[in-house]
Amino acid sequence: MNVSWNWLQEFVDLSGIDPAAAAHRLTMAGLEIAAIRPALDQNLLKVVSARITAMKPHPQADKLTLCTVSDGSETMQIVCGAKNMRAGDTVALAPVGTRLPGGMQIKKSKIRGIDSFGMLCSAAEMGFAEESAGILILPPELEPGQPVVRALNLDDTILEVELTPNRGDCLSIIGIARELAAIYDRPCNYPTPPISENGGSPTASFVTIEIAEPELCPRYVGRVATDITLEESPLWLRQRLHSAGVRAINNVVDITNVVMLETGQPLHAFDLDFIRDRQIIVRRAGSDRAFTTLDNVERQLDPETLMICDGRGPVAVAGIMGGINSEIKDHTTRVLIESAHFQPASIRRSSRLLGLSTESSYRFERGVDPEGAPRAADRAISLLQQLAGARAAPGGLDVHPRPWQPAAITIRTAYTNRLLGIGLDTADIGTALKRLHFEITEKTDDAVTCRAPSFRFDMEREADLIEEVARFHGYDNIPRTLPRMSSEHRQAPAASDRFHGRLRQLMQAQGLSEAINYSFMDPAALGQLRIAAADRRRSLVRLRNPLTEEMAVMRTSLVPGLLKNLADNYRLARRDIRLFELGTLFFARPDERLPEEEGRLAGIITGNRRPRHFSVDSGKVDFFDLKGIVETIGTDIRRTLGFSSADGIEPYHHPGRAAGIFLDDARIGALGQVHPDIADDLDIDQELYLFELLTAPLATRHQERPAFRQLGRYPSVIRDLAIVVDNGVAAQTLIDCITSGSPLITETVLFDVYTGDQVPAGCKSMAFHITFQDHNKTLTDKKVHAIIERLSSIIKQDFGGAIRAS
Repeated sequence: MNVSWNWLQEFVDLSGIDPAAAAHRLTMAGLEIAAIRPALDQNLLKVVSARITAMKPHPQADKLTLCTVSDGSETMQIVCGAKNMRAGDTVALAPVGTRLPGGMQIKKSKIRGIDSFGMLCSAAEMGFAEESAGILILPPELEPGQPVVRALNLDDTILEVELTPNRGDCLSIIGIARELAAIYDRPCNYPTPPISENGGSPTASFVTIEIAEPELCPRYVGRVATDITLEESPLWLRQRLHSAGVRAINNVVDITNVVMLETGQPLHAFDLDFIRDRQIIVRRAGSDRAFTTLDNVERQLDPETLMICDGRGPVAVAGIMGGINSEIKDHTTRVLIESAHFQPASIRRSSRLLGLSTESSYRFERGVDPEGAPRAADRAISLLQQLAGARAAPGGLDVHPRPWQPAAITIRTAYTNRLLGIGLDTADIGTALKRLHFEITEKTDDAVTCRAPSFRFDMEREADLIEEVARFHGYDNIPRTLPRMSSEHRQAPAASDRFHGRLRQLMQAQGLSEAINYSFMDPAALGQLRIAAADRRRSLVRLRNPLTEEMAVMRTSLVPGLLKNLADNYRLARRDIRLFELGTLFFARPDERLPEEEGRLAGIITGNRRPRHFSVDSGKVDFFDLKGIVETIGTDIRRTLGFSSADGIEPYHHPGRAAGIFLDDARIGALGQVHPDIADDLDIDQELYLFELLTAPLATRHQERPAFRQLGRYPSVIRDLAIVVDNGVAAQTLIDCITSGSPLITETVLFDVYTGDQVPAGCKSMAFHITFQDHNKTLTDKKVHAIIERLSSIIKQDFGGAIRAS
């Protein structure tokens, strides 16, 4: 949430307080300030107020005007394309040399043959609005030559506040102001909106309000304003919305938004002329199945979704978004202001079912002040009178079937000090709670009983009050103490946990960092990976209430998450990336309530093989780097992993640079280069290498204690064989053939692959170190030669190959 420093000062005196110091104090009080930044581009300080002294048409262009302007010290000629100004207006002048927020550098220019010495700026060009119809006309009382942002009090500082879900009371300017007032022991001045109820018919004559679901809507306030003039909001209001990241629309809608930002109470404005039968009914959707919201999207309704209805049907999704059938239009003159209190769980459920999150739902989901609805409605009516010329109908409606009752909570001094490790007395605790607006109802030597203010509806038990005392005291003032250690025996971790820990160590030892992703994924990711419709990974477990559409199903592969992790890092200019994830997959089972679960390990690498250094070539990772990582797992479990490029590759792999992974002839995974088209879809222009494999077969064959094998007493014999075979023959196939050719062959290692003039076309020569050893006697050359002859026969018969040399 973006918070304006200038706006805060309307409610609490912050004179003498630096925003950075206040940000630190707020962070130590539990409200993290992620960043502090100027509200506007500081280059705008060069834009000054100027007065148009004369205007005339451009002699060479009908749509251009020659303006003579004065900044108080100099008069200059400027060519302007806007038509909304006239002589005598005060405007925003960007002199030559100014750089505007969009990057435009103002230079002396010649436009259709006429010299122009600057630019007259619109609100959009200065970054005050997304779009503007003409140049910005300033208040006539501004003297020429003043920096516009300072003259209009727009030179502001923004605090970016990151709130935890339980602090809905701080999702407003007043909420942050309350915190600062408590921290610095200064009064917080709440707005008292002046309302002139201009006579006429009372609110009850325009509309009636009925709450059919008091559990979901404990309070609903309605106020009516008539004789409204719909127009653009003044600059100060538009700038407040802009600083908070909210788009300005018109003065009525902008007022509801600015009151929401100020008080934390979401409002909605209905065009009163479109409220049928003069009724507002708060009820569940029931048989209403479809509703078109303000964004012009028809949404399918769940019967339990809370709706705001008129006498004939829905006009808004409660707490989330209004309907297009009652929106504020250019001809609107009468509005009904809704200021209600909704149950957070109901709004949260509806928002997820509809896949629709708004500023309003964001606040209602976290809870709003149950006593704040009337104040916010009055504030909106007051602003409508000031900025839209509205008349307020006397006597607003406040339907309140479930009044909020704060519970009495007791906090014990000794217990608080023991938990926090500090030495406060009861008076200190009472002072802290008073400054946080708690009502003290009873105090003893060792305890304080109080009632929480209505905006702290989350206060339920003693632990909540202790947390309030801790953050008021300042987390940085709580001493660091070592935890008490128990000497009692603890059960050793299970074998599966030890094995998973070992896998993590193996991956980290090879330079891979662990990624931890949600157990959900976007179902569209399987299509991006080219997973076939009949593939088991399409057996999806769908969530009834997903957090987002991108997390609508339980994951059936670790690959989408790792690819997203890599892409996110790549966008941040990280080019050498090594990640792994160890997690569980979930597969739906027909006629079964619970899914099938499988443990998987996956890894992805890209970029340089080694850190850049002048003394060595960094090189790029390739298929064999990835294969080496996987083989390390086999070495650790003391089992040989097999690889086959003819079987078990995945559709998201490069078909010529991938292989299945096998353990005891059973496929347990695959590895290879990610298909270049998929890398292109991720906007990654370097090769990616990825593996994914089952962990259960590895765990069952894992030997935690190595078995001893005595070294051979008799010398080994090594022979180098170069074997010529067709290009399609895999090295692993030859290694398996050679190793199985005799029990005396203890090791076969590929050390060279050659293609060239001395090898037939379409063939390759692979050279192997072959180790022979007999554990019972010394091998003779005759015995070794006989084995090689037999191997030569097998290779010729099975592969059509031949031994070149030995």
